[in-house]
Amino acid sequence: MEENKKQLLYLALIFLTVLDVLLMAYILIHPSYLSLKYTVYVFDLIVCVLLWIEFIYSYLHASNKKEYLKHNSISILGMLPIDFIFFRALRLIKLIQLIKLFALARETEGKISKFLKQTYLDKIIIYMVIFVFSITVLIHIVDSNVNDILTALWYTVVSMTSTGYGDVIPATNLGKLIGMLAMVGGILIFASITAVISSLYMSRISKDNQDELKSKIDELNSEIEKLNKKIDEL
Repeated sequence: MEENKKQLLYLALIFLTVLDVLLMAYILIHPSYLSLKYTVYVFDLIVCVLLWIEFIYSYLHASNKKEYLKHNSISILGMLPIDFIFFRALRLIKLIQLIKLFALARETEGKISKFLKQTYLDKIIIYMVIFVFSITVLIHIVDSNVNDILTALWYTVVSMTSTGYGDVIPATNLGKLIGMLAMVGGILIFASITAVISSLYMSRISKDNQDELKSKIDELNSEIEKLNKKIDEL
């Protein structure tokens, strides 16, 4: 019963956080009426309060409070109701953590927890979110060719994936330098994900081979025991 309550709580927080991020992105990209902006900001404040309540509750019930603060220090900035895109982007990190907590609250807690510890995918995704939005904000600030945040995000993703459409080109040297950072960072991030998946796949193959070898050894031991019995009878 307690686990079901936790799942519903995390599911509700995930829904509210996703809605909040979408609304904030909408008023950021599209000019809106002041009344709509005010409503979104009030909703954002409510979501931040709920996230802080969940954070304080989890902190008070954490077995190692120092370790809990260490692993959640970045998400604290994402829970601040400050009208700045970098802090809004960090809200996505809190969203990832909520999804992880929701997954861990389910019956498959052991498997998911083991999978996350083995692969570090949750940390890789968090670092990727921070990197993408940092590059997006920087390129939008320093380069005159990038007029809006959506174009900056498009350029960042295109650069990181090495697609290179060429529709957005930095006009300043600093912008080109940031573009190079996006390319190198993208290569490192996707290489890390590929390495993690390959390592997981190879470990699975190795485990299957070990199981098969163990099975054959057991069969040989069984045959040896039979032969020993026949020798004893003779």
